[in-house]
Amino acid sequence: MNTLARYPFLGPAREWVKGSGLTISQMLSGDHNNVQLLARSRVERAIDGSGGDREAMSSLEESREHLLSYPLSRYIVATLGDGNLIKWFSHAEAEAAHASLIHEDEDLIRDVGEELGLPERDPPASQGSEAPAIPRVTKGIRPGGSGPERVDHWVSFTDYLPLKRHISGAEWDLINQPITDGLIRLNRSRYLRLMQEAVKIRVEDGLAGREGSIRGNPIQGTLTAIKIKLDARKKRYEAKDLGKITVTRLPPCIRQILGMSQAGENLPHHARFSLVTFLHSIGMSRENIFKSFARTPDFKADIVQYQVDHITGASSATEYSVPSCETMKSGGVCFNPDTLCEKEWMTHPMTYYKIKGKKGRSRPKDGVS
Repeated sequence: MNTLARYPFLGPAREWVKGSGLTISQMLSGDHNNVQLLARSRVERAIDGSGGDREAMSSLEESREHLLSYPLSRYIVATLGDGNLIKWFSHAEAEAAHASLIHEDEDLIRDVGEELGLPERDPPASQGSEAPAIPRVTKGIRPGGSGPERVDHWVSFTDYLPLKRHISGAEWDLINQPITDGLIRLNRSRYLRLMQEAVKIRVEDGLAGREGSIRGNPIQGTLTAIKIKLDARKKRYEAKDLGKITVTRLPPCIRQILGMSQAGENLPHHARFSLVTFLHSIGMSRENIFKSFARTPDFKADIVQYQVDHITGASSATEYSVPSCETMKSGGVCFNPDTLCEKEWMTHPMTYYKIKGKKGRSRPKDGVS
């Protein structure tokens, strides 16, 4: 039961809930206060950015209540119907799953990966007998225990590509991966990081488009309180001055990246770096650059502030420049090029911006017209 509660998004957990005969309507009744409180906590912690932290489950009943709180928390998120909340919730559940997976044995990890669409493959035969053996280090691993120092996993690059899209860091780019016969070799920590992305996709599936009414709902008080908390977070980090930017002046790549950030999507490393350098170059303050990332699911105020200050030169000896179009292409963040982008002489996003702004007003402080 404890394992089911740790991974409530998997098939066996769903089957157990279904077999229990307990419906969402029944969970909404006053007889299941503990389940309601746990479900509310799951959602509120996702909003706070602490959703990866989970309470310990020391008894069978606690495990049962934690498991049941998952479908009820999904009901809460779906009923509120907020796109940012859906992103934050799926991110928090994925973080919690990852925190548990790092302590699991290899058999369970392999089973979870299989169900999530990230099956482990046999080492490529083309490497022959000279290839080093793939260690299966499982001794001493137990739920809640310590993981091995090294376990290697082979995955198909077709399974790898969609999952690495929102993971920051050039080390995740396909060009930096050793590929043999269409397979990529990962160490244990990188395999689990991909699984975290797969969990996020699994959790997010089916939450959008099911918005319901708060008024008259059996847990109206809970829904109202969560909505207040949700609105408070969005308002706290609202980038009010972003409205000074005329979107039509932005290069398509920056327009796409900014839209992804505002829509609550995680941005890969190249996208984050490009957006910070571009907004800084057109005169936006560090405070408002910081706020432009506030709706991303992995938003951590101290980390984002450090990155913005470092890239803009506020806390480092280097003030980084906007990457060229060629660098944007190699980093996989050249989105939706238009006819202006296709001009032979168009080699830099700032050139695009200046050309588009020739007939516009001069740049105001902290923004663009």
